[in-house]
Amino acid sequence: MRKLTSYLKNEKGSQTIEFLAVFPLVIVAFMIIWQMALVAYAVVVTESAARDGARAASVGGNAEQVAERSAGGLQIQSVSSVESGEDITVTVVSRIPTVSIPLVGQIELDFDADATMPMEEDDDEGNLP
Repeated sequence: MRKLTSYLKNEKGSQTIEFLAVFPLVIVAFMIIWQMALVAYAVVVTESAARDGARAASVGGNAEQVAERSAGGLQIQSVSSVESGEDITVTVVSRIPTVSIPLVGQIELDFDADATMPMEEDDDEGNLP
């Protein structure tokens, strides 16, 4: 009986067991924080690409090419532009990078952003020969 009592009071290895219990939670928390950072990155870059595309389209440039260059390494799904009166609106749809979760697979999330700019008019009056 004494041997059993001393065995139950022995705390050798308890830190290892506690570490093994908490470590997966730390990894999951890190993955969630990393995913939030990826979403924030995708939102900022997509909005910037839409704004740059609208700026280029307002002066007669190629909105799709400028938006794709502005997006850097982000995967652009589509770029569309709609001209309405004196304004042009460019919409950029991008794929949000996701953390691959074991046993769940890859999750595909898209984010779209649009920007509107006034169309620039050609002004030949200020040009000097």
